[in-house]
Amino acid sequence: MSGSEPELPRFRRELAGIAASPATVQERAAEILRRLQRIVPFDAGWLAVRDAELHRHLPLATTGAVAALHDYFARPEADDEVDRLGLNGHRAPMLASEIPVPLSEVCAWADHLLPAGFRQGVAAPLFTAGGRHIGSLGLLSADPSRPSRADLRVVAAVTSVIADDIDRTRDIAETARLVSGADAGVVLTRGGEVLPLPGLPDDRLLVPGSPVLTVAADELANSGAHTSFLVPLPGAGGEDLIRVTALDFTRPDLDHLSAAVLLSPPGDLHGLGVLDLRVLGLLAEGVTELRALGNALHVGTTAVAASLGRSLAALGTSDLTATAVRALRGGMRIPPGLGP
Repeated sequence: MSGSEPELPRFRRELAGIAASPATVQERAAEILRRLQRIVPFDAGWLAVRDAELHRHLPLATTGAVAALHDYFARPEADDEVDRLGLNGHRAPMLASEIPVPLSEVCAWADHLLPAGFRQGVAAPLFTAGGRHIGSLGLLSADPSRPSRADLRVVAAVTSVIADDIDRTRDIAETARLVSGADAGVVLTRGGEVLPLPGLPDDRLLVPGSPVLTVAADELANSGAHTSFLVPLPGAGGEDLIRVTALDFTRPDLDHLSAAVLLSPPGDLHGLGVLDLRVLGLLAEGVTELRALGNALHVGTTAVAASLGRSLAALGTSDLTATAVRALRGGMRIPPGLGP
């Protein structure tokens, strides 16, 4: 195929089908390069994600002699040059021959790609259909005439499909579906940015700077793979409750995405009320003395003792240590500081 327009819809559908496979994101990226190489001639291919918080480009898949690109993107200044060329922004793919300055003045080409024998190439920023920057595609050739303008049109027609194929939030959303009844959710990044979780709406509890997100991130950092807790909401009959489930998805070798945070109904609380769940939240933090519990919640020690008795009965435990462990494991608690 030479980039003829009638073939492009079929090729887009072919690439879009890759996202539906159970393969890892690296395997999907490698398959994208294989299929591209059947359509667009190139000697070396590079498909990378961009960590926007560390300003680095991490290859998911490569083909051909790409040592020069590895060397270039290992430089701390590489992302700055990519920025200056406009290739971190939402723009059309660019042929190397169309860069508005001589290639000998572009570090990537002068110091790395020209000495490696490359004379032409395509660089394409990858943005999802929803507009989020995922990474970049680079195709290089020793032939100064290929890739051509016709090849460029092919690449331009599939960049958003490729970005969607390698968007890890889709994998996160697939796993998040295991959380029963989840009706809202977001993805957190390492730096605290909040991103949409495909297939679920966001919620006012999950906006940037939310105490819910702060608690979820802190607990994941301390507990590992997942955590769950309850949050009180203003309700007609006093306080309603909603369950928060946070799942760790940190892959520093891939990108800056760190976690999914989901909201769902509270589930069976075994008859425990808001006060009981607040006491359990403090108990899970290591507060065990009756007076300290009462002072933290502005209630008397008699109320605290009665609450602890209800919790031991509801959770089927015989001491406070076991109660705290079961409250943590079952998400039967309201962490301190989370109010309506």
